[in-house]
Amino acid sequence: MARRKKKRTRRYPRRGRRWSSETKAAAAKWGREHGAAAAATKFGMSERSVQLWMESEAMGAPTSGGSVAVLHGRKGRRYGVAEKEEILREAARLGVSATAEKKGVSRWSIYEWRRRQRGAGTRKQAEEALAPRSSRPKRITGKLSEERYNLITETWLENQALGPRQVRQLLRRTHALRVGTSTVRRVIEEHGYVPPKIKVERRPASRYEAVRPSQQWHFDFLHFFLHKKKLFLLLIEDDFSRFLVGWALCEGERAGPVIEAFDLAISRHGKPEQIVIDGGSGFFSWRGESQLERACGDYGVDFIKASKRGSNSKLEALNANVRKELLSRVEFADVADARLQIARWVSGYNFDRVHEGLGGLLVPADRFFGRVDEVLAQIERGDPVVVPGPLSPDARTLELFRVVSRGGRPELWLLGERVWPSAVVAEPPETTT
Repeated sequence: MARRKKKRTRRYPRRGRRWSSETKAAAAKWGREHGAAAAATKFGMSERSVQLWMESEAMGAPTSGGSVAVLHGRKGRRYGVAEKEEILREAARLGVSATAEKKGVSRWSIYEWRRRQRGAGTRKQAEEALAPRSSRPKRITGKLSEERYNLITETWLENQALGPRQVRQLLRRTHALRVGTSTVRRVIEEHGYVPPKIKVERRPASRYEAVRPSQQWHFDFLHFFLHKKKLFLLLIEDDFSRFLVGWALCEGERAGPVIEAFDLAISRHGKPEQIVIDGGSGFFSWRGESQLERACGDYGVDFIKASKRGSNSKLEALNANVRKELLSRVEFADVADARLQIARWVSGYNFDRVHEGLGGLLVPADRFFGRVDEVLAQIERGDPVVVPGPLSPDARTLELFRVVSRGGRPELWLLGERVWPSAVVAEPPETTT
């Protein structure tokens, strides 16, 4: 049986015939006179080669060197200002299409040059409008400038307890800088930020919030250890603004420090309408009235004990922030140093730290001192927020006159004191002998 002879295959790509420059020129000339197909049949070459050589000669490019001069991806010709002006004068006289065919330029280029020159008022402006422009985009998407990069880094290094969203809002408030949360996260992760792994508990969206400052204050203790000594941090928070009106560092949950902090807060910010406490021993007594309850009665403040879960949730969230932003990052040397660091943190929390519960752009002092509209107006204008200091008389708005309804009966209050109806002192009953 005869063996079938295998067909030999080429191990290299088949190359076309190389034509001399004289042959290319002759084929291109014949193609212009009789067509590319007739030239390809006459010279025994492909029609596409003839077309490329014809285009090359039309553009004025040489056809020597044994290769096609017109390559894919070539760049268009660049025209000077004088050439553009001459082409525009020809277009005004002959028309755009005729000028484009005569000068070998695209019609869209002529239209673009006309558009640029239309808004020029002087000769110099016209020349600047027709000057060559760089094809490089003015703004590269995703590229952050060095100034913004350094500003994001410095802001986060000064507030390392804040997350990307809070840093973004803080930059917009203090530096009028608009930047995305993902950009902030990318920058701070390069400097050591680690996203927390937390599990969000789904809860109903309904929540209570006071409608004015000092309508309701929350009291709570936060326990922590200083070396081997257990300390108790008392926090008093305004429900409407989240402003810390008072605090105290105690050695136990005792009523004495609570009364002192309560009196000091009232002397500084005025008395509230009501306070909310939990069942802690420093606030509540299971037998009779506690000292805090008697103090509230003397001041005419409603005393409320939280009985439902979530009634004191704002202060519980504040306790978590204190642990995250202060206790877990600062190591106190002694009790005096602890008081100094806590006072510094409370001041920053009230006047500098943006609060997500207030919309992300406000600090607690903005709401408590009644300057929300002023701050938001500055942010909307794109200006850094500048507000008066906490000790300035212009920094606070006081409510002088108020009308409330208690038990269905109207009451008039002036400067925190009820003026109508006046308190009626019960007369002792008459005794008969």
